[in-house]
Amino acid sequence: MKFTNDGQGGAYKVLINNLKLIGINITAISILFFFTLLIGKKLVSQLNFFDFIVAITIGSIAAAMIVDRTISYWDGIISLVIWGMVPIIAAKIALKSIPARRIIDGVPTIIIQNGKVLEENLRQQKYHINDLLEGLRQKGVFNIADVQSAVLETSGVISVQLKPAQKPLTPSDLNQTAAPAGISANLIINGKILQEHLRLVNRDEVWLKEELRKMNIEYISQIILASMDANGNLYVDLKDDELETQDVLK
Repeated sequence: MKFTNDGQGGAYKVLINNLKLIGINITAISILFFFTLLIGKKLVSQLNFFDFIVAITIGSIAAAMIVDRTISYWDGIISLVIWGMVPIIAAKIALKSIPARRIIDGVPTIIIQNGKVLEENLRQQKYHINDLLEGLRQKGVFNIADVQSAVLETSGVISVQLKPAQKPLTPSDLNQTAAPAGISANLIINGKILQEHLRLVNRDEVWLKEELRKMNIEYISQIILASMDANGNLYVDLKDDELETQDVLK
């Protein structure tokens, strides 16, 4: 009989623990959902560094609160509420103070200006040329020579402004048939010739160096990027152009 009572008592404890766990999960989800609504769509869809840190911390607190039984239920709730309030308070401060906004949200970084890659700005953002090319392709730009300006936003997304000649007129607007543009082939990256790419476009190093000489470029090491489009046009961007950044985004 005693064994039966102990069994019933154990089952009761298990049931209580399970109900408590369900309650903790529901509470954590409810708090997170509530603060997500308060934070707003902008902060949820476009995380900057500050928001990223806050999001990781809140997620860690919620996870620990759910699985770590040594953490007090109320300690978990208080921590969630405190960290949930942080981005809301920061957003209000950023709305009222431009200097605070620059610190909290960061500022966009110009990475292409007047058709030239600003490699120093790339280095500051821990970006290399392949990251830039990938970001442009994601925007539907497969030829860097078409780009007038490019900005790395605080959310990590690249915004692109095309050169005037590349404005988005459709062939139907002009009653013309468009020829396929193709993908530009990268021939030099960071001062190194990509021999395999040269072979793929039926060119050789002799041709490449001759084209560079026509542009008064003596050394391959001077070049951060050289690419050729489907029409055989060569685009070259030199390292250390010493361009003065016209940063009007801060």
